[in-house]
Amino acid sequence: MVTFHRMTWVLAAWLAAAPPLVSQAPSPLATRHDAEKPAHDATHYDVWIRVADSGSAFQAAVSTRWVLRGRAPIRINLDSGYRITRVTVDDRPAEFRREGADLILVSLPADAGTGTVTRIEYQGAPPKFHRQGRSSGQDDGLVQRGSGKDRKIFADNWPNRARKWLAAQDHPSDKATVTWTIEAPAALTVVANGVEKERTDLGQGITRWRFAIEEPIPVYTMVIGAARLAVTRLAAAQCQIRCVPVSIYTYPEDSTWAVNGPFKRSAEMVDFFSKLVAPFPYPELRHVQTSTIFGGMENSTVIFYDERAYSSKRLDESTVAHETAHQWFGDAATEGDWHHLWLSEGFATYAAALWKEHQGGTAALRATMADAREAVLRSPATERPIIDPEATDLLGLLNTNNYPKGAWVLHTLRGLIGDSAFFRGVRTYYRAHEHGTALTADLVTIMSKEAGTDLEWYFRQALTQPGFPVLQAKASVEGNQLVIELTQVQKAAYGVFRMPNLQVRVAGRIVAAPMTGRSARVVTPWRGEPVPAVVVDPDGWWLHDVATP
Repeated sequence: MVTFHRMTWVLAAWLAAAPPLVSQAPSPLATRHDAEKPAHDATHYDVWIRVADSGSAFQAAVSTRWVLRGRAPIRINLDSGYRITRVTVDDRPAEFRREGADLILVSLPADAGTGTVTRIEYQGAPPKFHRQGRSSGQDDGLVQRGSGKDRKIFADNWPNRARKWLAAQDHPSDKATVTWTIEAPAALTVVANGVEKERTDLGQGITRWRFAIEEPIPVYTMVIGAARLAVTRLAAAQCQIRCVPVSIYTYPEDSTWAVNGPFKRSAEMVDFFSKLVAPFPYPELRHVQTSTIFGGMENSTVIFYDERAYSSKRLDESTVAHETAHQWFGDAATEGDWHHLWLSEGFATYAAALWKEHQGGTAALRATMADAREAVLRSPATERPIIDPEATDLLGLLNTNNYPKGAWVLHTLRGLIGDSAFFRGVRTYYRAHEHGTALTADLVTIMSKEAGTDLEWYFRQALTQPGFPVLQAKASVEGNQLVIELTQVQKAAYGVFRMPNLQVRVAGRIVAAPMTGRSARVVTPWRGEPVPAVVVDPDGWWLHDVATP
């Protein structure tokens, strides 16, 4: 990793003098905007499911261990289309009612702080996937299609679509361990989170598989899969600490291309992120070709990739790096509210850029971030802030704000405080929230401590203001001085951006040009002719556009 020293004395002085932001209102960086707020803590799911050789119907039973936080009813998310055959609380029949897509257990057997176990037995088929009033005809949540040797069954949960097939508390703030008992046609290979514990032939063409993960994970990453899959074991990763088995699961016809193409260096990625951040948080990692609607889905220990990306050979190493990084950011350290999704997607996007930097140096990083900049500048999503309290469409959060713009929040921060403080802060943040959840304010506190200055102003600017700065630069010669005038000319709705470590390049020379308001004037000695061109932010640390004077 190349180390950069970017904090000029101007930046250091400005940061030291800047007064802390004081507000009577709660910080938007610490606010939970989600409508759903779990009332109790689900600590473990024990799931039994039997899937069929054809069709979409299945049978399931989910036992959930809870720690109660009060006397509110337990609310379990499960689509209303399933037939509930039995509900118990601590092995006794329980009273319940339906409320929309939720199952409400009306009476609780214990007081707050104590534990209880619920069990929901049900059967049926998932609803069809709908998006903006249109149906795709595909199962939602648990995608099942084909029969016999062509049978494919894969969970597809993100963001809150686990409730389409799995009775659970479907919110990222509530993480739990899970054990799976999956009974499936014997011709299929089954995958699920964690480590395989058992594989038993039950006769009549059915095999029972058991998996377990002992680390708490968000429900949106709790998945199963079953298909005719070829399995390739790669060299284990992170063996200096604890060997992590890495495997590739593909449809047989795509196995050779996958192993020699996008997944060729997947074990090296685990090693790289382990050294950069922390040891791999789980005991195993599988990359699986599936029928997910997403290009990749970072399910804990068992990452799913779109089957069409294999057949068209569009799946690339950057996607693998992005999804692998999610095992740390998103899976182990999870956003505690959907509106703070950038803590997952922004981190994973920037981690993929760091992988590029690891492979190709500073030039590769700058090229990657330049591409990310162009994506943001072209996107209508930038008209809204990254943390957007008005956002209600969770699938709509999969936008350039949370991905490339979120990555730019981290990249600019790195340029602002320097490599040492930045990577130290990333590691400290991760360790503090590994196997837990966080809001943006948690990251702000840690980064401010590591940088030695209050960074609330920066995160508020980057995450709660829409848009980006648009800079206009003019240069003129006055006697033996060069005068550089910088002006922010973006839309008024975007606000004004502080850019205290901004630099410009003139005639091959780097000149500090800090902007603490809408305009800045820099004067530097000059003996050259004619007036030179001014290159704003030559090292590419700020997300911005340039306007012609």
